[in-house]
Amino acid sequence: MRSSSDIGPLSTRGVKSRVLAVALALIVVALLFAVVAGTGYAVPPLPGMTQGWTQVVSNGFTDPNNTSAPFVARFKGYLYLSTIANEAGTMYSGSSKAGGDIWRTKDGVTWEQVGTAGLGNPHNSTFRLVVFKEKLYAISDNLNDHGIEIWVTSDGTELTQIEKGGFGGDKDSSSADPFVFQDRLIVPVANTRTGAQIWVSEDGETFRQVVNAGLGDPNNTGISVFDPQDLGPIFLGKLYVGVTNPSTGGEIWRTADGVEWERVADEGLGKSANTDFTPGLVYHDQLYVVSVTGGGLERLEGFDIFRTNNGTTWEKVVSDGFNVGPERNIVGWLTEFKGELYLAGQTMDPRILIPTKPSERISPKGFQLYTSSDGANWTQVGKDGFGADSSLWANMMVLDGSAYLAVYDYHEGNQLWKSTDGKDWELIFRQPNPSWFDEGSGPVDFQGHLLWVDSDLKRGVEIWRTDEQVVAVETTTTASAGTTESTSGAGSTLTTQATGGSTGSTGAAGQTEPTEAGGLSGGWLALIIALGVVAVAATGVAAYALGTSRGHASGGQVRSVVTHPASPGFCSGCGSPLNPDAPFCQGCGKRL
Repeated sequence: MRSSSDIGPLSTRGVKSRVLAVALALIVVALLFAVVAGTGYAVPPLPGMTQGWTQVVSNGFTDPNNTSAPFVARFKGYLYLSTIANEAGTMYSGSSKAGGDIWRTKDGVTWEQVGTAGLGNPHNSTFRLVVFKEKLYAISDNLNDHGIEIWVTSDGTELTQIEKGGFGGDKDSSSADPFVFQDRLIVPVANTRTGAQIWVSEDGETFRQVVNAGLGDPNNTGISVFDPQDLGPIFLGKLYVGVTNPSTGGEIWRTADGVEWERVADEGLGKSANTDFTPGLVYHDQLYVVSVTGGGLERLEGFDIFRTNNGTTWEKVVSDGFNVGPERNIVGWLTEFKGELYLAGQTMDPRILIPTKPSERISPKGFQLYTSSDGANWTQVGKDGFGADSSLWANMMVLDGSAYLAVYDYHEGNQLWKSTDGKDWELIFRQPNPSWFDEGSGPVDFQGHLLWVDSDLKRGVEIWRTDEQVVAVETTTTASAGTTESTSGAGSTLTTQATGGSTGSTGAAGQTEPTEAGGLSGGWLALIIALGVVAVAATGVAAYALGTSRGHASGGQVRSVVTHPASPGFCSGCGSPLNPDAPFCQGCGKRL
């Protein structure tokens, strides 16, 4: 554990990636009793560090079951944000609210709700947001009803439904990761029964299917891009995406136009435990991808990193998460800063989130941050967790010439660190009142301010904002409304737009509106959402453990607890590993 004197110019801490869930019966039953008393955190956390910040949102806006805010979009001078509200959060928040909200703000301080919860359907647990052809699209996650819905608005307030469920009524088409590429709206749809699909629209009104049945393999359950805001990586003129395959291992596909797709890697590139890939970035004329580790505990040996100079042949440059031990570096994230690669490795969440008595099944281990100038030889920056074992995850973004490291720590409070050289780090924010039920935090620049958005299963979304502008704001001239709008997101972060004490214009012809100088360094949304097989381990275990006592939360019957260590299945809504005896997926709330 770290003392206050250990806080200094060290590494950073990061945003929570949806970490792999493992719900094995024998482990859970034993640990529910042994761990609760044995490994609780007894030392008081460090004090919060919020000088220069003001809290602008608390209690999930209006309801604590608005537990997280993973999707945002900027549209006609406003920032739009969608929350998650479903049965999975009910046992923690105490609220029965169902259906995600859409909120918007013009200054980052005052927020107003657009529409009603779930836009009238309580099974719409959240909405993925994307701007296309000067319209804002909201595509629902609908896990227990009839599949995704698509809503659209041209003015930002009145939404019209144009797709009523699952593209033709396929209720297993329950979530999508929309993005814009080559002047087309691309909608990859997750489906674990018949395989992932891709739908394409040139006009935003009619959609045609260009990929079905999991690109030829029904075990290909989900498709994800690196970052819906700037897409990346575009390599040799083509977009690369990761494809989730929990059966034989993840795949990598590419396209030049969003219509024609080709596979360039499969079977986890030699390791079936590599259940997904995140095509990260192009560095020194080579494309780098990071695997996501899946499977049971016995298979969590850490991620692999591959690179290619032609898009089809792959070289492994990192194996098994640097071999630092089980459940370590199971997810990794790449960023380029000052001409060097940085890699943040995420540790598996050790929590068992019993609503009244959370505990840890094992002692937590801190994240690791590495740097490399050639992509093959890596040096660790600072200590594990920067001296704090409880700092599990970290992720790095580059903004306005500086690097920011967001760190997830439910013991000491989530933190934000800043560096101008990538080596020396300054702590600029630490969340007060750490919560065992926290689900991750992250920063975004908005009108020159930073917003810190926190997700919490018990107390709901919270947002903090810097009192002063801390990031340069550029002013650009736009030809017509909506032409500078973009989307981004994160499992607890949002992008922003508007200026210190003033509001941005709507982008009318000849007028100017403020835009961020740096923007998000791609991947906050991809890190939290697009990794098809990752989810919160602790909440998955908690749902498993509580299955026999909380079955009524799903409205279904409770099945008996299994007593053999079988590998978990995967959620058809989000791809998360789960235990069949849990009443619903704790990653996304889908009824089982």
